[in-house]
Amino acid sequence: MKQLTVFCPLFDASGYAEAARSIIFALIADGYEIRVIPKDGNKLDAGLPALQKQKLLQLCGTSVFPDGPIIHICAAQFFLPVWGRINIGMTMLECDSLPLNWVTRCNLMDQVWVPSTFNEQTFLGSGVRQEKIKVVPIGVDVNRFHPEVAPLHLERDHGRFVFLSNFEWIPRKGYNLLLRAFLEEFTGSDHVLLVIKTYDGSGYDSIGTRMCRYWNEMVDSINVSDPPLLQFITHGLSYEQIPSFYRAGFCYIIPTHGEGWNLPALEALSSGIPVITTNWSAHLDFVNLENGYLIEVEHLASIPRFGIPSDAIYNGSRWAVPSLSYTRKWMRYAVEHPEEIKEKGKLARQQVVRNWSTVKMVDRIDSLLFAIRCNG
Repeated sequence: MKQLTVFCPLFDASGYAEAARSIIFALIADGYEIRVIPKDGNKLDAGLPALQKQKLLQLCGTSVFPDGPIIHICAAQFFLPVWGRINIGMTMLECDSLPLNWVTRCNLMDQVWVPSTFNEQTFLGSGVRQEKIKVVPIGVDVNRFHPEVAPLHLERDHGRFVFLSNFEWIPRKGYNLLLRAFLEEFTGSDHVLLVIKTYDGSGYDSIGTRMCRYWNEMVDSINVSDPPLLQFITHGLSYEQIPSFYRAGFCYIIPTHGEGWNLPALEALSSGIPVITTNWSAHLDFVNLENGYLIEVEHLASIPRFGIPSDAIYNGSRWAVPSLSYTRKWMRYAVEHPEEIKEKGKLARQQVVRNWSTVKMVDRIDSLLFAIRCNG
């Protein structure tokens, strides 16, 4: 039996927890015995089915296996290698450089797995040793996210062209640009709807008070008398509902400042939904002009301080400033070219099945772990 200990968040809705669950179940199916040391943060609960949550709980322990590698799936400042063992760190970052403590922690690991070629370049450029870095793309379950899933019911749909977005309510995700582009490009007479699935990681807001206030203030500041229709989903969706969320729309959009991977965009592509996103960072490994639309970048800018925990990580780094005009352009273009949207969605699904599935991810992980076992 191949044994593997995993330190990771497990039950929340963070990107690290999503990746960890995907890897854990895929490796179990591939014959691994897994023990998890859970490290959940203060995030929105993932809404896992009771049976799946029970299976994960059965894997949890407080001590590592006596044998086998140890994988740490988390932000790199939390890497704590176990002495005398093979330690693998799986992490990512969304800006153009790493803080010094990340570099130090990464260089303490035997290997550092990053999901994208963007991260490979930024980690190397920041001082992480080349022999440690391995690119391990985070795959998507193509049997869970697929075009035949029944769409989620949207009360305000009524045959409108529906844009979707799915992100934590933090400045990096570009929600200000998304809302401004939508508000400036469309009015209530346009047959469109923007649906944003979001949550406030700094303080759970199940009714979306903060988000609705932000939207209303923007409407007032621009002095729009007839704004387009917007719907926030802030109460969280169950594990079963999330694939249906993607099938409820025609196009996924995220004018992000930067991504370490952008798993929701990959989930959308797997669901047959094309993506509009920024022409910078990790998702360029899988978003292209065949399956989506790329928002031009005006320039790279020093990341401001927002008074949030990530300030320390981003200090001294840059991220992209996506173009407002290009965001508006591609939103309008999508609405006016529904047949092209459908064709891009079909091609997106084919590309994900061929290149970005969990099967592909496990093949890559298995080959790396096999090499570790062979090298003793």
